[in-house]
Formats: sequence, structure tokens, C-alpha cells
Amino acid sequence: MPDDVEVFTSILKVLEDVGILSDIVIIGGWAQHLYRRYFNDPPELSALRTTDIDILFARPPGIIPKKNLEETLEPLGFKRSFTADGSTKFISREVEIEFLIPDRGRGDAGPYHIKELSISAQSLRLVNMLTIAPVEVQYNQYVVKVPDPIRFFFHKLLVSQRRDKENKREKDRITAFELASLLCQIPQWRELIPSRFTELSKKQRSLVSSLLTENNNLEVIALLT
Repeated sequence: MPDDVEVFTSILKVLEDVGILSDIVIIGGWAQHLYRRYFNDPPELSALRTTDIDILFARPPGIIPKKNLEETLEPLGFKRSFTADGSTKFISREVEIEFLIPDRGRGDAGPYHIKELSISAQSLRLVNMLTIAPVEVQYNQYVVKVPDPIRFFFHKLLVSQRRDKENKREKDRITAFELASLLCQIPQWRELIPSRFTELSKKQRSLVSSLLTENNNLEVIALLT
């Protein structure tokens, strides 16, 4: 089986060849891998990855592809498939690629058709914050966007409360608290935590504060009070 990092890199090449790499944000487990590169392999971040590659589009996507995405993925062994809600994913023996997009609130749970790519992205709550001012990571010859790490930290805490499975809930919180530990040690990121916190709704701020207290994360709590 090919190395998972090798497979990930080959998919970045496809996204670059299709002409959409600069228009998407990598979220999920592979964001953790990219943060390790961005922050020069810090010990606070574990080598946490997943077989899924989650690709987030802004809404509307505003993309102008140069090639057909499905045809460009086919030589890598990918076949078109569908998630439970009917949105598109591409599957190979090694990995699944899923496409995500922010929803527009209550009642907007259906897939969002991206006609330029002939795919339908899954509409999700809470991901809009991840499209705001993403950071760019130099990854080999590619420039890859990942969410602002503070917003990703808050997002992971909020999403953890929506998980049905305890192992996924715990994984989200581990990712969040590892990032928090790292960001508190970097002055330019540490000073941004309070302002990012104020972007959240009152309900979201309350939930984040509760989870930080539950985890006894005194350093972040001190910044928010």
C-alpha cells in the first residue's frame, strides 16, 4: 500500500492540475498534519491523521477549473461514490475524498451542487468559520490552505459536542487542546485568541468556556476572562 503522505501529495497535485487548490481549504485530520508543517513540527501536535481527506469550499465556491476533476482522479484509482445524504465523494483503496461547504442555517441540510466540478458538496454547520482568513502552508511544491488555527481550535470543541460516538468526540477534543497548548506559547497567536473568541455566538462562547473549564485549561481561560 502506498504511504498515506504520498497519496495525500498526489491528491494535492490533482487539485493543483485541476486549478482549484488555491480555492479550497483542507480540514479534518489532514489539517493536523499540515499544522505540523506550518509550525515546524512542534511536539505539542501529535501525528494524527485519517484516511479521509476533507475539502472545504467557500459558499459560493467561485472556482474556474482547468480540467475535469473526476477524469484527473481516475488514474490514481479513484471512483465516484456518494455519502448517505447524496453528496459526492471519491474513493480509492487507500483514501476517501469528501467535499464540504457551509450551510445557510436551519433547513439547508441538502447537498450543494458545484456545477463547475460536476459534484455535490455536503452542507455542514459550523464550518463557515474555517473559510475565514485561512493560513497558507508550503507543502513540498504546493501552497495549501488550512483554517486559521485558533478558529479550528474553537471549531473542534464545538463539533465535539455534536458527535454521537465517544471516540470521535475525544479525538476532536484532543486535537483542539493540543492546538491550544501550542498557540498559547506563540505570542503572535496567543494575543489573537480573545478576539477570535468574540467572533463566536453567545451560546458558542458559553460551550467553549465550559469545555475549557472541564479540561482545566487554565491558560486559555485566563485569556478569555
